[in-house]
Amino acid sequence: MKMIFINDNNLEIDDLDYEVIRVKGVIINNNNEVLVAHNNNTYQLIGGHVEDGEDMEEALLREVKEETGIDVDSVSGPFMQIMTYAKNYFNSGKNVCNKIYYYRIVSNDLPNLLETNYDELESQTDFGLFYVKLEDFKRFLRDGIKDKTIDENIGRELLLVFDEYNKLYGE
Repeated sequence: MKMIFINDNNLEIDDLDYEVIRVKGVIINNNNEVLVAHNNNTYQLIGGHVEDGEDMEEALLREVKEETGIDVDSVSGPFMQIMTYAKNYFNSGKNVCNKIYYYRIVSNDLPNLLETNYDELESQTDFGLFYVKLEDFKRFLRDGIKDKTIDENIGRELLLVFDEYNKLYGE
């Protein structure tokens, strides 16, 4: 598993208040399309926080079901981890170690919006799902960073994820 460490603010471990562990799925179908979510004014992959008592794969399966309505039996990975030391995490005044683990999921099931269970933020915003061709995804990310439809930090991280994904699995 490839590991990347991002520390733009040069924080030390003693500067951190707590740790967040999240899981994200690169959901690919047989048409070589990636399932993407639009939420809170940015694009991102499906996934979220690991809850107390869950292992990472259980958390990812739960998040995929909650956000897409798709039942996934198994996942492959993680193939990558990005650990970020974030200053003033989401304007909380706290410094956080944010670990995101990325998994590959192959599924031809279409999202079933009747089976979703969105959290409060997802329910309050215009949460949407759509597919992007894998061969177009890097351009999609770069264009989104440029026109500010993708959070710059999320876009930067996803470019790293898809570089690694393409090395391992090909476009």
